[in-house]
Amino acid sequence: MCHKAANGFGPMMRPMNDDPAGFYARLGVEPSATPETITAAFRRKARVFHPDVAATGNAEAFMRVKEAYDVLDDAERRAAYDRSARAAPMPEPIAASTVPPATRPPRLYNLPVALWAGVGGLFCLASIMTVVTLTRAPSPQRPAVARAFAPSVAPAEPDRTAPMQAATSSTGTATHYVLPAGDATVLWRRDAEHDGYVPGGHLADFTAVQALRLVPRHGLVEIVTADGASGFVDAARLTSGDEFEAHRSYCTYNAGPPPENGAVIERHGSGESQLRIDNRGSQPTVVKLRDATGLVAVSVFLAPGGTAMVSDLPDASYRPEFAVGELWSRACHGFAAGMRAERFADFVPLSTLSPLAVPPAFTAVAPPQDIPDAAFEREQE
Repeated sequence: MCHKAANGFGPMMRPMNDDPAGFYARLGVEPSATPETITAAFRRKARVFHPDVAATGNAEAFMRVKEAYDVLDDAERRAAYDRSARAAPMPEPIAASTVPPATRPPRLYNLPVALWAGVGGLFCLASIMTVVTLTRAPSPQRPAVARAFAPSVAPAEPDRTAPMQAATSSTGTATHYVLPAGDATVLWRRDAEHDGYVPGGHLADFTAVQALRLVPRHGLVEIVTADGASGFVDAARLTSGDEFEAHRSYCTYNAGPPPENGAVIERHGSGESQLRIDNRGSQPTVVKLRDATGLVAVSVFLAPGGTAMVSDLPDASYRPEFAVGELWSRACHGFAAGMRAERFADFVPLSTLSPLAVPPAFTAVAPPQDIPDAAFEREQE
């Protein structure tokens, strides 16, 4: 049955499921929020949940917030998410005729006398059995039955000399990765002879794996790594995601405190020249000067709207690169969330670069080119 709309122009349609994966809810914003609102919401959440925050840091919560931001901060991915929301069916309303009428529970004083008599008899019988049990001599204890080892029951200390499986390279088959939990993630081996499992090694945090099947009895997942290692892992130590998501989560977890405006993140070589850099954007920016050999001569962090004067630079030609995003990761030399990287089209003498404005306002020269995140993160091409 349709309802009349509040504006009086026609029937009111059922509300649309506009946040099927809960991405907007994770950031605490409405689906109509502007990009600026989404970025500000992520920053607020990051200051609370980032693992480096002693009081409130929560790695898993931060990764969930970052996952939502990675989708909603990208215009194309957000548009696709919103389209999927519009296409998602809403549950049909329950018809009034199908709702059972409310019934009034019976009162104690309405119970029949025969029922009360039965309850009294059971109470007397229970009292007699209790007296008999207390006066009976205790029966000898049965010996404990040895059980086969299962990882779901307090596993023994794993063999620390067993080989550690390193984080895997991209294979296109990963479905999950290992979550950090403060202690080593054990890779269990099946011991068919004793019908149990034995420690066979360890997996590094954020190792990407392919999950094959679940072993519900022991709470294990059978996995295979990119280098062919196989075994079983505690299901609670895995979360869904491919190699790219595993890498980004690693970068997030190991981001460290944010640099100050003008901080030099890395430097190779020295000289007597200097360069002024202006960040004209609303997001943190990292600028790199890459020389003709592909080596990064200097990498500088700039806050939104920040300016930095970089000195002691070799006088040479450089092709600048810059990236914007949220949460700079010292471990990965890139932003852990919402990263977008670009590179100048040509090499330019340092003497003609200063001042260097990013994003640049190109008029007579070629605009910068988009580059993969991995290309920006490399120190040497």
